[in-house]
Amino acid sequence: MSRFATAGALGAGVVSAATVAPALAVRDRLPDPLATHWGPGGSPDGALGLGAHVAALLVLWLAVVAFALVTELRSGSRARTRPAAAAALSGGAVFVLGLQAVTLLSNVDATRWVDADPVHWQVVPVLALAAAAAGLGWWLVRRRVPAQQDPDGAGSGLRLPPGHRAVWVSAVSSPVLLVVSAALPAAAVPAALFGPWYAPLLLVVAALTCLGLSSARVQVDESGVRIGLGPQRWPVRRLPLHRIRGARAEERHPLEAGGWGYRWMPGFTAVMLRGGPSLVLQLDSGRDFVVSAEEPERGADVVTALLSADGTRAG
Repeated sequence: MSRFATAGALGAGVVSAATVAPALAVRDRLPDPLATHWGPGGSPDGALGLGAHVAALLVLWLAVVAFALVTELRSGSRARTRPAAAAALSGGAVFVLGLQAVTLLSNVDATRWVDADPVHWQVVPVLALAAAAAGLGWWLVRRRVPAQQDPDGAGSGLRLPPGHRAVWVSAVSSPVLLVVSAALPAAAVPAALFGPWYAPLLLVVAALTCLGLSSARVQVDESGVRIGLGPQRWPVRRLPLHRIRGARAEERHPLEAGGWGYRWMPGFTAVMLRGGPSLVLQLDSGRDFVVSAEEPERGADVVTALLSADGTRAG
């Protein structure tokens, strides 16, 4: 087991203890059951026994831990998915502990659960701190993950003779986003019957968005890289050749990018359609642009050859 997995397991125990201990410390000052859910107006509208409430928080926290540790153990000690696992652990820990603090403080010294203090603004700092902790965890671990090199020399074998042109095209689709885009409209029917009037509209918009991000066509030529999204190959993201400093092929996973679709993360932007081979472009801004692709080694070769022919050298 790697040091990261060991530290994660130890941290899981610490956060679990920190979730249970405050509840035990004030259990004699809490109503039975205690308020565990608050409505839109801030008044309590749901309750659980103390044991069930603590168990629910522990299940939530241990699910986060399981996600992080399984990701680490499956990917190996130098996993590029490790920053995402660290973000999940740090953000999840702060969220669970913050949720426990808000719940206990609202219930302490209340006679009945319906008399618990209302919850309004208290949720905002919990979410903000959890997001900040996730970002900090991502950044700290990202700094320690060595940049993946190109041991096979991908992107260096093609030489473009003067006067010749080179074009590379790759198309890839996302099974996950295709399934989601097909399933969401089906959920619009029960949403229309039992939900607010705007629920079906939101589901249809979400389905169209998923469909629009479910596939991509990548083209490399002397003008740069063009990425057309969706069945209609629109919208389009263009990266001019003068903005590109280098290219390589890497194995990437949606966990690195925070999920599927068009993602913006610290250090890189990604069109992540499925785990596996991806074309990674080093931009003049210092960021990477990652796009899922078939045989990205060939794409990296073409980009490097075009940069060489253009008189540009990879940074």
